Amino acid sequence: MPYQQTIERKVARTTTTFTGTVTCKGGSSRGIVKDLSAAGICFQLYFDINAKTGQDVSIESSEFGHLTGVVKWYRGDKIGIRLDPSSNTAAQISSYFKYFR
Repeated sequence: MPYQQTIERKVARTTTTFTGTVTCKGGSSRGIVKDLSAAGICFQLYFDINAKTGQDVSIESSEFGHLTGVVKWYRGDKIGIRLDPSSNTAAQISSYFKYFR
């Protein structure tokens, strides 16, 4: 039986299905926020924007407003975004969990 490695996340994630817009140097696309945590977002793009690891991005959504972050990974039509660690970001994410979840 093969050894299965488990990945332990530092911050718990919550599955979501609301829409937003992500913008980076390569372009802009609407999409779906697949999961959300205080540290990051998994975003499924409607259109390819040529997002690359390390690029700065901004995310707009009516659920949490305007956030900024950095692309940590991209796989097909999904990108992982590490959010900027600021008190403003923490307040916006906390507000989402309080009012929209």
